[in-house]
Amino acid sequence: MKRRVIIDCDPGIDDAIALMLAFASSDIDIAFITTCFGNNTIQQTTENALNLVNLFGGNVDVYKGAENPLFIDRRPIPEFHGPNGIGGATLETSPRKLGEDYAWDAIYKEAVACNGELSIITLGPLTNIAIALFKYEDLAKYIKEIVVMGGSSSFGNEQPYSEANVYSDPYAFQAVLNAKIKVRMVGLNATETTRMTFDEMKEIFDLKTSFSDKLAPMLDHYLRVQNKYGEEKLVIHDAAAMAVAIKPEIAVSEILPVSVELTNGRMFGRTVVDIRLHSQAEKNVDVVKSIDFEAYKNMLKQAVAHYSA
Repeated sequence: MKRRVIIDCDPGIDDAIALMLAFASSDIDIAFITTCFGNNTIQQTTENALNLVNLFGGNVDVYKGAENPLFIDRRPIPEFHGPNGIGGATLETSPRKLGEDYAWDAIYKEAVACNGELSIITLGPLTNIAIALFKYEDLAKYIKEIVVMGGSSSFGNEQPYSEANVYSDPYAFQAVLNAKIKVRMVGLNATETTRMTFDEMKEIFDLKTSFSDKLAPMLDHYLRVQNKYGEEKLVIHDAAAMAVAIKPEIAVSEILPVSVELTNGRMFGRTVVDIRLHSQAEKNVDVVKSIDFEAYKNMLKQAVAHYSA
């Protein structure tokens, strides 16, 4: 049976590849997409989400979410995804209209309708989820699981130890942890195990599809910016998290105590993963440690083939 999911995202080049994977999957049933600030403004990420759903032939609604984080200023828009968030690629404007509800209201309605069988996949800051939890006190009991692309059990990217999605709204992620929902965290330590060479990228994405001309500039931009900052090869963080959400068996994980550092300073936004054997802290998060690269690569190949022209 397909698992019912909501995808909360901030497209985003890696969000685009993650959505490609999701719409090609026979394992999940996408209820709808919700958008958040993050890789760009809420206006741009929402426009990108609408156009990406159209690009991949999805038949789902898009609901606009949070414009800013909960209690802090929004960080500057990162250059990693280009001025329009998708590497300068030009997408056909979607004929689909934006959903009338706010993201958090749509999330609650769907969660109640699914009666505890709904999973949420987050690819950006968790602000929409936190707002939904604050507004609807019974929401947590209706959510089966949240798969989070965010955090890290080791290094960061926005700060030395803070990953961008959590750093963008650390209070939101802590609110999710406080809600005692089952969380699977696919952090940088895990997504980095899927870094691929240029040849591997070509092997996956060179197959001709209806959107090859759109995907190519996104990937070229993403690779170029990562290389500019001294990163070797290419890692598509959100796609790796989506692959784990679709097929959890491709990941190695361990349930560990996790909290978020909320004290201002260089550690602000760090996901503190307690790996001590003698720790008495509550083990509250399924922390993904690594991802089977060959399995992940095959999932990407199959997704591209799904759209082959």
